[in-house]
Amino acid sequence: MKPRSGTGLCFDLSLFSKGNRVRLLKGGGEAYPRMLESIASARHSVLMEMYTFASDATGLRFARAMAERARAGVAVRLLYDSLGSRDTSTSIFQFLRAAGARVTPFRPWGRFTWRRRDHRKLVIVDGRLAFVGGLNVSDAYAPESEGGQNWRDTQIEIEGPEVGDLVSLFAEVWGEERDEDLFPAGAPPAPEPVSEGVPVAAIGSERRRMRKVIGTSYLHALLNARRRIWIENAYFVPSLKFSRALRRAALQGVDVRILIPYRTDLWPVYYATRALLDGMLKRGIRIFEYHGPILHAKTSVIDGYWSSVGSYNLDHLSMFHNYEATAIVLSRDFGAQMEAMFAEDCGRSVEVTRDRWRRRPLRLRALEQFWFAFRSLM
Repeated sequence: MKPRSGTGLCFDLSLFSKGNRVRLLKGGGEAYPRMLESIASARHSVLMEMYTFASDATGLRFARAMAERARAGVAVRLLYDSLGSRDTSTSIFQFLRAAGARVTPFRPWGRFTWRRRDHRKLVIVDGRLAFVGGLNVSDAYAPESEGGQNWRDTQIEIEGPEVGDLVSLFAEVWGEERDEDLFPAGAPPAPEPVSEGVPVAAIGSERRRMRKVIGTSYLHALLNARRRIWIENAYFVPSLKFSRALRRAALQGVDVRILIPYRTDLWPVYYATRALLDGMLKRGIRIFEYHGPILHAKTSVIDGYWSSVGSYNLDHLSMFHNYEATAIVLSRDFGAQMEAMFAEDCGRSVEVTRDRWRRRPLRLRALEQFWFAFRSLM
């Protein structure tokens, strides 16, 4: 079958800006040094939107780097989710405020429903460089050599015009929570296109923007795939539309592979995911369980051209409730890097066969069906 043009995978080309340089960062071992280095070089502003900002060794490293810039007169803004950071000591936020940073919790616990949270993991430096992905600021993602747990996650570094859209996403939520201008002294200059850059769409989901744009873009790419759909997702409980799109693609001969965790930090989601596997395996979808440290990534690559990296899980909360941020990249070079990363992760995984899966104990089947019944809460 002759592959169609990669642009057929795009829901709306107007979402993309050209001339962006992108860099794939695997795990905290690669992402944290780049993020800290960029923060240390900030001259205008550091914006951080984080679901979990922990008060552990990793959190302290970031807090000290941000505090140093705040003392130097850089506009430092931290927006953290009050539920995701519920175990964080308030002393770390007090430390940042004392240095001159502005720190704001998203929807303080008890003020709003827990179902709509700020699940983004976003850092923007000087309005020109951004980091988007699945990594929180926590020892969970730091390398074991640094005392961390080395959770498997992915971040993307973006330089170019699309960073401006990420600044706008941050500014919207900041304004909702603080009702003030993000940059009273003036915004940074708009980032210029870089040479040999690629199209990128930095898409956010929240109340004021297109609520379903991430999911719609994702679904459109699935329905137009012709060769490969490789998905790595920590909390994989897709909607009926997504499940049908994946099954349809597999039945049409598309190589559909889903990589999910073997170990987890959320057991209800773990079991709900497994309630779906028999139907997927029956239709030729290949399932892999990652046997390394906890898998927390939310990435995909379709036909080696359309790639996504972000905070968006294929579950009910990401699709309909949480504030998320995802970068979609149109590039065969970047797609090749994503496929190589996926293949490397598959090397640390065990493929689930239908024959083996059908022999699992009845007690596990009961747990799967029980938690799947509550999937709309996940």
